[in-house]
Amino acid sequence: MSDEIAPALSAAEWAGVLARRAQLDEIREQLLDTPWSSHAVAALLLYGEPFGFTRQDVDDEAQVAEYCKAMATQLEGGGQKETAATFRELGERHTARAAKIAALLPPQGSVSETPAD
Repeated sequence: MSDEIAPALSAAEWAGVLARRAQLDEIREQLLDTPWSSHAVAALLLYGEPFGFTRQDVDDEAQVAEYCKAMATQLEGGGQKETAATFRELGERHTARAAKIAALLPPQGSVSETPAD
């Protein structure tokens, strides 16, 4: 298991930021004074960080999604429609999460997907 990752902000800091949404928007505007979108800036800031994402995260989410789909099929066949629907919904959410994470990573097969030390 990997080392524990500390929260980016404390609960009090989050409360302060979320209570002042206009200030948050101002901070975002300052950070986005670049030719890139907020999506691109997020990807660049997360890349190579211990709290960022990896291709393994995408693969893990895809595997969990497939497992959920298989469970939904099995449960549906056994007459457990409600539980099957829960697994189907979970599988869809894991598939969507895998896509969100993948969108923050360099394209597969890039010259170097691993950041330099």
